[in-house]
Amino acid sequence: MTTFHELLASGARAHGARTAVLFEDQTLSYEALLSRTQSLAAGYQSLGITAADHVAIVMENSLECLLAWLASSLVGCTDVPINPQYRGDLLAYLLRDSEATVVVCDSEYLRQVAEVAPQLPALRLIVVNGDAGLAGPPQIPLARFEACMAHKADLAMALDAPERVILYTSGTTGPSKGVVHTQKSCMVLARYNAEVLEYDETDRLLNFFPLYHQNARYTGVIPALCVGASIRLERRFSSSGFWKTCDADGTTAFNYLGSVLRLILNVTPPERVAGAHTVRKAFGAGSPPLVWEQFEQRLGIRLVETYGLSEAPMAALNTRRGGRQSPIGSAGRASDLFDVAIVDGQDRVLGAGEVGEIVMRPRRPDAMMAGYHNKDAATVRAFRNLWFHSGDRGRLSAEGDLYFEEREKDSIRRRGENISAWEVESVLDQQPDVAESAVYAVACDEADEEVAAAIVLRRADADLAAILQFAEERLPKYAVPTLVRVMSDLPRTPTAKVQKAELRAAGRAECVAASDIKAP
Repeated sequence: MTTFHELLASGARAHGARTAVLFEDQTLSYEALLSRTQSLAAGYQSLGITAADHVAIVMENSLECLLAWLASSLVGCTDVPINPQYRGDLLAYLLRDSEATVVVCDSEYLRQVAEVAPQLPALRLIVVNGDAGLAGPPQIPLARFEACMAHKADLAMALDAPERVILYTSGTTGPSKGVVHTQKSCMVLARYNAEVLEYDETDRLLNFFPLYHQNARYTGVIPALCVGASIRLERRFSSSGFWKTCDADGTTAFNYLGSVLRLILNVTPPERVAGAHTVRKAFGAGSPPLVWEQFEQRLGIRLVETYGLSEAPMAALNTRRGGRQSPIGSAGRASDLFDVAIVDGQDRVLGAGEVGEIVMRPRRPDAMMAGYHNKDAATVRAFRNLWFHSGDRGRLSAEGDLYFEEREKDSIRRRGENISAWEVESVLDQQPDVAESAVYAVACDEADEEVAAAIVLRRADADLAAILQFAEERLPKYAVPTLVRVMSDLPRTPTAKVQKAELRAAGRAECVAASDIKAP
């Protein structure tokens, strides 16, 4: 049995008919979750899928997506969750880099997978959930997800399976890197998350983040299953439906990002106060101090704030519990999983209050990634001098509380997604009228950060609307620039490096909103 197979089997024995997962009007008990996952895994095996396969999942949140992931883990495959909004060259890169041999996708994403299939030498099978009448690439056979689900749950147990998962981070100065974890390391994270949030079988969790995220998987679904709780998965966050869902389910906890908390407050009526609802706690990152205070003082909801990365999750924690509580606004102190320090450019540890790069190293086995997939040099660079280098800047107080300052990484945070500036630039620079581009973040209260693009045009009469349409056809919706600044040249250092700090400092100055460019 694989690690996650043992988890599902023990859950079925211990909790039986208790509700494990809810999605829309569908419900799965612990027994049904095991049975349906084993059936799908047996269906996979009937197609020749083995633990040697790399299975990429390109699906929206649904019970089918959940089962596709867990069935892959039962077979022991290398699991590769992919953001279904990726398409074209970016999708081809992720599938090629991960060495995907099998793709499981919703029917609505079959076309974009088929378009890049000729660029994927390892791909040998596509399993489609939904409309069976769709045509795939001529050289790759298609199988029906529904037919796989119809198999008996007579699963052949995986022996010496790699039990790996490859999670793709946003690229910074180059393409996205695949962060390699194992089911065992994901379980370490999940159990620790459940311990910190004090989950038990009475809890009712809510998670609206996508299942290709570590957040929804390993600090959402798996922690719930570890303790016999139930979790509702939603397709996406709905501010108007948040409280209706919580009231209907008796939700006790949910996961968040700072922008989500603001949106919840915006729709929370005055009479909704502590004691007038069932929510007791929430787990996430990026809560502004004033929002944090309202959740604690007005709504009576304890926020557990964390700092971490896909490579090293839950590195620091502010639990708002214990003797000396960490201040609101900080990410708290080093967790039980990691040591955390601040270093300068020569990796010398800095003192209290000094700003430098946040670094960390594990205190427990299997607490962090095994490395970057097929990128040994990047792995070595990240782990230099016995510390993992986050690329983020911060400071530690004299009491050991971590304060996030800014990113050294060239990435943007928008609506819960980390966006690679390099990847957006690589698309914009392919547009015939763009001579050069520089993509950077501009602060935005409602969406974490906006995606701004400074563009040097090849001709003065270039159509900006056409440039944005080009980006929309090749990028996920959330990564398309929302602000555009046309420049005769980009600001540069004496060595010709683009000075993005100067662009960021200018904020919205001289930028045009993408919505205004599109308007007639």
